[in-house]
Amino acid sequence: MNGRNVALAATLGFIVAACQGVLGSKKPGSGSASGSGDMTANAGGSTGAGAGAGIGAGAGAGLGSSGSSSGGDTYGGAGGAGSVPPDPVVPFEAVTASSAVRKVKNLLTGLPPTDAEVQAVAAATTSDAQVAAFKTLIDGWVSADEAQLKDKMVTFFRNAFQQTGFVPTQDFKPQLLENAGFDFGPGGAYGDDAFPRLVQNLQDSFALTAWDIVKAGQPFTNVLTTQTYEMTTALKSLYLEIEMPNDQPYSSGTKLTWKIDESGNAIPLTDTLDPNNANYMVFDDQPSLTNASTGFFTNCRGMAGLVNVYGGSGSFQNGEISGGYSMLFQRLLGFTPRHWFVANPTCGEHTSLPYFQTSDLTDWTPVTISSKAAGAAYVQPYDLPTLRTATTLALTLPRFGYYTTPAFMALWNTNDSNQHRVTANQTLLVAWNVSFTSANDVTPVSTAGLAADHAVAGTECYGCHKSLDPLRQFWANQFDFNDRNDYGTGAAFGAPKQTRPTTKGGTLAFGSVNATGASMADLGNLLASAVDSNGDPVNRFAVSFAQKLCYYADSASCSEDDPEFRRVAKAFQDANFDFKTLIRELMSSPLVTSLATTKTFQDRNVLVSITRRDQLCQALSNRLAMPDLCAQAVPFGFTFSNSFSTDPNRAVYQIAGSLPADGFGRGSEIPVVSSVPTLFFRAASEMLCENVAAKVVSASGTRYVTSDVTSAIADMVVTIMGYPAADPHHDQSVQILTDHYNAALGTSTSATSKTNALQSTFSLACQSPSSLAFGI
Repeated sequence: MNGRNVALAATLGFIVAACQGVLGSKKPGSGSASGSGDMTANAGGSTGAGAGAGIGAGAGAGLGSSGSSSGGDTYGGAGGAGSVPPDPVVPFEAVTASSAVRKVKNLLTGLPPTDAEVQAVAAATTSDAQVAAFKTLIDGWVSADEAQLKDKMVTFFRNAFQQTGFVPTQDFKPQLLENAGFDFGPGGAYGDDAFPRLVQNLQDSFALTAWDIVKAGQPFTNVLTTQTYEMTTALKSLYLEIEMPNDQPYSSGTKLTWKIDESGNAIPLTDTLDPNNANYMVFDDQPSLTNASTGFFTNCRGMAGLVNVYGGSGSFQNGEISGGYSMLFQRLLGFTPRHWFVANPTCGEHTSLPYFQTSDLTDWTPVTISSKAAGAAYVQPYDLPTLRTATTLALTLPRFGYYTTPAFMALWNTNDSNQHRVTANQTLLVAWNVSFTSANDVTPVSTAGLAADHAVAGTECYGCHKSLDPLRQFWANQFDFNDRNDYGTGAAFGAPKQTRPTTKGGTLAFGSVNATGASMADLGNLLASAVDSNGDPVNRFAVSFAQKLCYYADSASCSEDDPEFRRVAKAFQDANFDFKTLIRELMSSPLVTSLATTKTFQDRNVLVSITRRDQLCQALSNRLAMPDLCAQAVPFGFTFSNSFSTDPNRAVYQIAGSLPADGFGRGSEIPVVSSVPTLFFRAASEMLCENVAAKVVSASGTRYVTSDVTSAIADMVVTIMGYPAADPHHDQSVQILTDHYNAALGTSTSATSKTNALQSTFSLACQSPSSLAFGI
């Protein structure tokens, strides 16, 4: 630790000590471990994390989802939190108006509060008046800072709809086929950043789709039924690629034939796509812009007159075994496959200039998916000029809501053993925040799809499978074991051939719903129809997303039998599921502001939680007007062979990656929302603040300059620490930062020492409890 950090650590300790009055009265989060014991969702057996028996074990009498310690209902809304005993509940103590406004505004926009905003709440003399004041503020923030709210909500939606967390080079082997698609061979090489950008597209697509629904004021239940998705040109190509013939290397049958001209000369894509052109279906092999050509064998680029043929009848002798759609998609991404696809090829695999341009990976537009008529031709996935203007896609596989996106199905991929049970279970976790257990006592109106080896009534397995198996039929009779449409050809990984089902649809028999649906199109409507009967009936989807937003705001659950929580969920439902109404009602509620007690605070403590990665990075970006300050949107890539390691943003990207982030677990109703300030969090947040300090503090030309230390410190207190001028902590914080700057500078008068001292001062402000925690 250098000299300035010694001073930093000492002063930080003083600031924390100064806040003990707050920290002592509000219990810091201690985390919880859900007993997932995933016995039905896991393809190969029971691998659930935690000590619970079954899925989402809890102390309640229901299905054991998170909530209070009181008895559960049909949906398990009040089950315990697993094997970690709850903290003793201390007497409730309301926070100050300043703390409440700072928390809510930070959650919604990442920005600090103003004196006027704090005063608007402080002047309210009743709880109802405080709620009304907050609603007015929230309406103003949502209207004026919609871009900031979008950033916050898109991050929330990625997790809420479970569209992130997959390993692209492994988890897409079923949908895009092994030795094809995202599987770039033993060297793991690809050209430039088309591949990592496409992976980001996959993670963002449904989150942006959900935001479209929110922004348009449409019923949020549309996330269950929509066939219109935000897509880029590259995503349109990928959706089509998944439906192309299974012509991966080593597969039998005739493959799509195409060629690569190894001369290195550019061939316009319009020529490649023109049947009357001499270069029809001939793709070029130009060097990528930022990657060195890598591979285990010498590549053939630069050999004039050499044109390698990929595809045909599947002959090793003619090299045709290495053709087809699967390898052509790799070429679009900037990877030239080996030729032939054998152990000692004539031309080795290597990086190339991608056909997907940056604009193809950033041109977001709503795209509606329709059912392709039998015998109708596909738009080809390599026909990028056509795809760039397409606003509809005709597909064979059904795409509805969040539960059929390629990202969701890659994360919860299936096989011939699991047969979409994990897909069904995770779908229910998202929509209703509940999971199948043997406690489900509903007798399904149909048991079509019930596995024979689990059909013995009275057994524990039967209790889950009697409802889970009929539900998984919605996927199992339209998606094969690879979540593709390769019925009759056999799936990858040695899975057996499947016979194309003659019927479609399934049965949802859980909670208040017991009905069949004729197709995937009906599933979303069934999910939207459930009623939670705990107290006055409330729509279960409304309860689920109110709970998800509770975890986002409080790093803990709201008690689902809390009358205030149920009022919020009902207001969301009564507003025709307008998500901004949910935001307004919950974020103004004492459930989040902690300005008044509720049953939730009789069941658990008001938590002071760490500011996790996404919240901290977005807050710093918005407060300092430096978009993506943590470089989370930079397409660095996923393999060791790309050359982005020299990017100046990589350091902050890696540091930020050490901070805990919101997430979700397999088979668990409790999301991952770390709330504890561990040593790892302490070290990572310190390094992040120091890295940001170097970007915003200098002798001249940055936000904070050494020629005006007084103004710099005043702004740090207001903007970074979130203490407006009238806050009782404002003047004390200014004094602490000033003393720190003087101590760090010492007797030196050099420009470098002044810069280091002011950077250290910024880092101290950045690490203050009001910056790194919610609820203070």
